[in-house]
Amino acid sequence: MIDVLQQPDMHQPQPPMQPPPGQPLSRNDELPVIAVKPDHGDGRKRKRYFIIFVSVLLLSAIYLLMTISVVIKVEPKPDTLDMSGFPPPLHLWGTRLAMPGSYSVSATLPGYKPLQEEIEIKRGGVANLSYVLEELPGLVSINTTPNATAHVFVDSNEVTLNKQGKAEISRGTHQLRIETERYQVFETEIEVKGYGENQLLEVALEPAWALVAITSDPVSADVRVDGKHAGKTPLEVEILQGRHEIVLEKEGFKPLSLVQSVTAGEDVTIDTVKLSPVDGQLTVNSSPEGASVMLDDKYLGVTPLTLNVDANLQQTLRFSKAGYTSKEQSVILQPGEEQSIDVKLVPGYSTVFLNIRPDGATLMLDGKKADSSTGRLRLTTRPHTLVVIKPGYVTQRITVTPQQGVSQNVNVTLQQAGQKTATKKQSATAASIATVTGQRLQLIKPGSTLSMGASRREAGRRANESQRQVKLKRPFYFSHNEVTNRDFRQFRSSHDSGNTDRSALNGDTQPVVNISWDDAARFTNWLSKQQGLPEAYTEQSGKMVAVMPMNTGYRLPTEAEWAWVARKQGQKTEQRYPWLGRFPPAVKSGNYADERIADTLADTVPGYDDGFRGTAPVASFPAWPKGFYDLGGNVAEWMHDYYAIYPGEANQLVTDPSGPVTGEHRVVRGSSWRHGNITELRLSYRDYSSKPRYDLGFRVARYAE
Repeated sequence: MIDVLQQPDMHQPQPPMQPPPGQPLSRNDELPVIAVKPDHGDGRKRKRYFIIFVSVLLLSAIYLLMTISVVIKVEPKPDTLDMSGFPPPLHLWGTRLAMPGSYSVSATLPGYKPLQEEIEIKRGGVANLSYVLEELPGLVSINTTPNATAHVFVDSNEVTLNKQGKAEISRGTHQLRIETERYQVFETEIEVKGYGENQLLEVALEPAWALVAITSDPVSADVRVDGKHAGKTPLEVEILQGRHEIVLEKEGFKPLSLVQSVTAGEDVTIDTVKLSPVDGQLTVNSSPEGASVMLDDKYLGVTPLTLNVDANLQQTLRFSKAGYTSKEQSVILQPGEEQSIDVKLVPGYSTVFLNIRPDGATLMLDGKKADSSTGRLRLTTRPHTLVVIKPGYVTQRITVTPQQGVSQNVNVTLQQAGQKTATKKQSATAASIATVTGQRLQLIKPGSTLSMGASRREAGRRANESQRQVKLKRPFYFSHNEVTNRDFRQFRSSHDSGNTDRSALNGDTQPVVNISWDDAARFTNWLSKQQGLPEAYTEQSGKMVAVMPMNTGYRLPTEAEWAWVARKQGQKTEQRYPWLGRFPPAVKSGNYADERIADTLADTVPGYDDGFRGTAPVASFPAWPKGFYDLGGNVAEWMHDYYAIYPGEANQLVTDPSGPVTGEHRVVRGSSWRHGNITELRLSYRDYSSKPRYDLGFRVARYAE
């Protein structure tokens, strides 16, 4: 730095000299000029100021070199915008200069949430910060009349009221729902202004209950509504709209449950509820054991059995057992009374008419010689073994199961010893038989061929219906009806077929459904065991497997047997439909998918009404073919066979087929109450399943010999 000193100007007038000391100044004398020596203190001061100025400039330059330019953009433009920290940032023309470090950015604007952000400024370049202010929600105060604790939902999302009891809702149009206990749901559309603005919504709530008056006989019964105690009868209670379970309880009487539908504002008076005394307990024994017990056509189980019986009411129990005469016994019990009864069953009898050829043969009945000269036998209603013997002839052995009140004809034609029997052998079997459950089976003697499957030209044909030729040589029995719930419950008393499509499926005379193939096979084994026949199936690892070769025990029909009975039995030509004529079905020809169930099924028969939404009692429609019911409609049926797709074998003849030896699914034949198109209603329609269905049941069959 260079110091510059000031020098006096020699060209300027000089001040007058002062008089000598002690010489006074005269009036005319001019004042003396005093020479002033320059003050070097002011120079030093100016020098100091200059140094400070330059230092400041230097420091400022250094500061500018060390700071970061920070540009802050906020949308919408706030009323206040601040950036704070240490060292304090410098604000210059919309830009802030800040040293590296931590700072706080804040901004405010009415109607928006305050902005408060912590930032970190680092060296290098320019820091551009952008923020968008968040709108404040609208504040909606909800006043309900009457005042009630409400759950508020905005666009299906529940919102929580703040401390001031206001719902914070974003600006715009919203669907508002208010739910309160005991009041109907309130729904409306609201327009929220937002930006923190307060709005008021007045809501008048409508009651969601009605008064329900309940009386009982006897009175003072405790009333519970959906499990909560409501009081004692006679009672008038507010019950919310909807379906509710109302239970009446009183000591010494059976609880009674009823379902009541309540509509808000519509008071209800329930007819006086009559309570029944508590049941008595009845222990039932029979001699012999194992008798089936029925009450008003309801199967209760087999003896020995313990039952709960309505008190103060005379009831009649019916006992039955294969081979014994049914017996009835009436009982009446006091409330809470325990009673025991013992029933002795006596053997039942039926007449069997014999036609034995040639004459002179010896008849053995259950191992003892019997007199056949009269041509008839009076036998107990249980399985019996008949053996017909004549020298020079082949001995014939027959099993006969008489049915009480039903006579049977047995024809026996002995063959000469050594005679070739391929074409002349005749069956010594009854034309019809009955199971222990009362099912009737008819003897079928096919003796000719059947074309299974369908022609490619047949309307509705499926790819798994390839044609093949089969011949059934072995006579078999085929049941007239599908197995009913009553039949099956004699084997398994706990079975419940359930209900579907607002239709009950569990009636005694309705076909049993929701049965697995294995359980159907177990039922047929049980039938065989009851009548002393060999079991057609054996159980392996929980699965039922056919005994090979197939014996004379009860079983499920083979697919070929079913097709024979359905399409050819008693007919000149093979039938296409389970009714006479073409598609659609004839009026009241079977239980198919009709207009009654069009609300739940896609395929129904137009204009058809069979009178049932679900299954019908078996044999409700005409037999087709003659003597056999429901081969079309009601329920589809399990077959004996494993399912397979057969190649086209129209020219290859197969005798007495019973299907593959292994497989995953079983064949299902016949249409059901859920079928309504031409594909499913044809007798050639083939289906399969491995699981129970509520439209799938079964019937029984067995070989005659």
